[in-house]
Amino acid sequence: MKSKWIRTAAGILLAALLTATPAFADTIGGATVTGSNVRLRSSPTTETYDNIITEMDKGTFLLVEGREDGWYKVVLNGTEGYVSADFASFSEYAEGAYRFESETSGTEVNVRADATTASAVVKNLKKSATVLTVTGVKCQWLRVMDAQGDTGYIRSDLMHYKRGEKSSAAPQDAAAAAGSEGEQLVQTALKYKGYGYHWGGSSPSTGFDCSGFANYVCAQFDVDLHRTAQDVYSNDGTAVSRDALQPGDLLFFGYGPYCVTHMGIYAGDGQMIHASTSATGVILSDINSDYYTRMYVGAKRVV
Repeated sequence: MKSKWIRTAAGILLAALLTATPAFADTIGGATVTGSNVRLRSSPTTETYDNIITEMDKGTFLLVEGREDGWYKVVLNGTEGYVSADFASFSEYAEGAYRFESETSGTEVNVRADATTASAVVKNLKKSATVLTVTGVKCQWLRVMDAQGDTGYIRSDLMHYKRGEKSSAAPQDAAAAAGSEGEQLVQTALKYKGYGYHWGGSSPSTGFDCSGFANYVCAQFDVDLHRTAQDVYSNDGTAVSRDALQPGDLLFFGYGPYCVTHMGIYAGDGQMIHASTSATGVILSDINSDYYTRMYVGAKRVV
């Protein structure tokens, strides 16, 4: 009787241990964005603009951590978020389509020749937070490359994503200080990404047109602008050349200095945040695209 009870208890304990074991891996595969200006969101809903993290180009590759109610939980360049399954094509296996830095989450982590625990160990990483480059995904495994160029597979639950960090060094001169304030202006502008477009609008409650958006953001930094893009270009700020642009500078587009039809805020890295059209609302755009290169008129610095 006693031995039967022991066997039963052991069975219950083993079942409990198996049930309590965490999920084997964080990834289930990868996905490719199939549309243009597809939004990465911090939560799986389209009922708010506040959860928009960024917009993604067609062909962008994402790591996928899970699926729920028509959404993929994904990772883009180390940032986790959600993308609608309507705008992403899922695959369990992809290599060479994805590169960003990650770190081991513990010691004694094995890099294997293939995506299975039965595969040979290529390397044993004894140091925690070893930096590796993710170059692909195979179901629950990440394909990685180390600093020596060696490649292999690591279970994704043994890794965590490494995000880039901005320098915390204090500005060294007036130009750096201006850039810092400009970056703050950009960060404020990005809070309204995804908000609607409305001709003549200049507030989040009504939506924005291009100059209304710039006015609303700049007013939060005690910068008063003229109301239209043409008047801002003609009267406000200090002109700067295209090769000297800093985040926060105002950009102007049209058919010449006396026919300015559109404006936006330079966000850095060739990107502009602006109230574009009624179809897109406030978005990020590439100022080096053919259209914006052709229509470029000039830039003004107001902070």
